[in-house]
Amino acid sequence: MRPVKLNLRKRWRNWLQAMLAGFLLGYAVVVAAELAPVTAPEPAVRAALLFNFLKFTEWPAEATDATHLHVCIASSDPELIVAMETINARQVQGKAVLTTVFRQQADCDVIYVDSRQRWNSIRDKPGQAHALTIGGYTGFATDGGMIEIVLQQGGSRFDINLGEAKRAGLRFYPQLLKLARRIVE
Repeated sequence: MRPVKLNLRKRWRNWLQAMLAGFLLGYAVVVAAELAPVTAPEPAVRAALLFNFLKFTEWPAEATDATHLHVCIASSDPELIVAMETINARQVQGKAVLTTVFRQQADCDVIYVDSRQRWNSIRDKPGQAHALTIGGYTGFATDGGMIEIVLQQGGSRFDINLGEAKRAGLRFYPQLLKLARRIVE
C-alpha cells in the first residue's frame, strides 16, 4: 500500500510543477509583450482609433440611418483607405459600419479627413450637420473638427473639440473624454 501513496504524491507534485511552470511561462509572455513595443502600421492605428471613437459617440436619433453608420474617408492615401475598409460590416450600437470614399454629395455620419486642405473644402458643406468629424493632421480640433488624432512616438493620443460636437448634437461618453489628451470647448 505504501508504494501507491508515494506514487500519488509524486504525480500530484509533478502536476503542480507543470501548472506552476505553465503559469510562469504565460506570465513571462505577457510581460514581454507589454515591454516590447508593438508597431502597427499608422493607417491601421488610425482605423482602430476611428472604430473606437464610434463606439463611444452617441448621435441624435434622427441623424443616422437605422441600419448603417456611414463613414466617409476624405483621403487620397490608398493604404489608409484599405485600413479603414477593415472596419466594414463591424457592428456599432446595433448598426453595421459602412466605409466609403468621401464624395461631395455623400450622406456621412462620420467624416475622416487627412489634410487641412481637404477639411477646408468640405467643412461647411450642407448635409454634414450631424457628422462626427475626425482628423489626422495637426490643428484639426482648433480648425473646427471634433476629434484630432495625434500619433506620437510610443503611442497615440487625441484631442476633442467638445463645442463642435455639441453643435452637431453629438455626445461623447465620459470614458472617451477621460482618455483625451486635451479638450477644447
